[in-house]
Amino acid sequence: MELDNLTLEQKIGQLIMAGFPSPNFDRYMEKLIKEYNVGNIILFSRNIGSIGDTAELISLIQLNMIKYNQVPAFIGVDQEGGDVSRIRHTSLMFPCNMAFGAAGIPGSTRQQGLFTGEKLRAMGINLNIAPVLDVNNNPENPIIGTRSYGDHPDKVAELGCAYIEGLQHKGVVATAKHFPGHGDTDIDTHLGLPSVSYGRDRLEKVELYPFQKAVEAGVAAVMTAHIIFPVLDGESRPATISYPILTELLRRQMGFQGIIITDCIEMKAVLDNYGVEKTAVEALKAGADMICISHTLDFQIRSVEAIKNAVKSGELSELRIDESVGRILGLKEKYRLMQNLCPDISMLERLFSDESSALFAAEVSRKSITLITGKNSLLPVRSKNILSISAEPALTTNVEDGKNLPVSFCTSVTELLGGEGIAIPQNPDKDLIEEICRKSLDKDLIIFGMHNSRFNPGQIELYKEIKHNNKNIIAILLKNPFDARFTEDTETCIFAYEYSPLSITGVIKVLSGEPAYGRLPVKIQL
Repeated sequence: MELDNLTLEQKIGQLIMAGFPSPNFDRYMEKLIKEYNVGNIILFSRNIGSIGDTAELISLIQLNMIKYNQVPAFIGVDQEGGDVSRIRHTSLMFPCNMAFGAAGIPGSTRQQGLFTGEKLRAMGINLNIAPVLDVNNNPENPIIGTRSYGDHPDKVAELGCAYIEGLQHKGVVATAKHFPGHGDTDIDTHLGLPSVSYGRDRLEKVELYPFQKAVEAGVAAVMTAHIIFPVLDGESRPATISYPILTELLRRQMGFQGIIITDCIEMKAVLDNYGVEKTAVEALKAGADMICISHTLDFQIRSVEAIKNAVKSGELSELRIDESVGRILGLKEKYRLMQNLCPDISMLERLFSDESSALFAAEVSRKSITLITGKNSLLPVRSKNILSISAEPALTTNVEDGKNLPVSFCTSVTELLGGEGIAIPQNPDKDLIEEICRKSLDKDLIIFGMHNSRFNPGQIELYKEIKHNNKNIIAILLKNPFDARFTEDTETCIFAYEYSPLSITGVIKVLSGEPAYGRLPVKIQL
């Protein structure tokens, strides 16, 4: 993999990580690789079939990469754990980061990294766009939430660095995201452009701290955030296109030597404000090495052509291109992409039939369940005259996966504890609220599973109306622990951190009287 052997077009292709719409190697993929020399691929759930089918797809991608570009590809995926898991096989499904923070099991995230890295690499995936190192201390954050390990920088750094170590030990590049920090924002960068206005001292103690520790731990890649940090960039450019943030801060001051990958430049934070062509060129000028363009062929082509035109016009020097390409080729060599070009199909059945990772995930989930009670705890549940209510599971952010949404919480409660169950939409209307309130009047106990109620006021209204008439209510928070703010002075509150079969099992055990081992990884005003 010699830099001097590549054409300008092939060099530019190495700077691109592109997504595609199909689970098959089709004309779209051939066009990206053959005609535009795109050198790296990001997979989403839409691309994932069976484990074997996905491995075969990756083999075809790599063989075509060598044929047309001379260089194997980074094949990336967002396999964070929890809702942001593109591969939904049980042996690769782990609880969300905040559940790991709540469980507090020593060495757990390193073990997660080992399990994840081994299986990803066997499939042919050599880059994981994880872990999230954002310190989530903003209750209004619409996109990070339980993707964060918690609100304490030390704990986020500790758990994240251990995950990085496990993942990279198994030959998969880890990616610390979203630099310089997406935890204290109230805007989703898929939809708008946030700004974080803290001073440098605060940023170094909170937002930057986990990233600094990850750099010191040898993380191989960092992903940028489309967020403005005025104190770090006097011209208020988002980090993705900011030379002061990417080159002066991350490279020179923090000492990062790996590759800098942008978050997807189709996100509205930059798309609506700069457009894909300008963002692609400005990101490279700022110091980024790889531009992520996840979804649209037109945007991918326009970005490649914009970079080429910028080189030809002198706006972007070929020396600058060579700097990033050299860094990318060096990392591909270090992670032995050529020696392990295609997936080892013979290993897949053995690895994915091993139950040890699924048992580990169940242990973490069970020990994450957190119980907060007042002096009049309603546990354990003894009566059968109970009403279980829960919002139906649904996607809550643009980054989540759409496959295999779990069964409803209230169905599981009624099957195991008895009583009556009512599944409600995410945002129940007034008529449904009144109907459920009438049913709750003569019940000994109400068990209410709330899911992302911060953004669904109908759930909050229903909860408060029931509680007004029946004080015997247990709040189950099936997503964001900050939703506890809306349960007022509830005597018994259980935090599950996610709406999954594992977390439902753990919650029902606590309802039945078993201990809850979890500790809240964020501060909440109860």
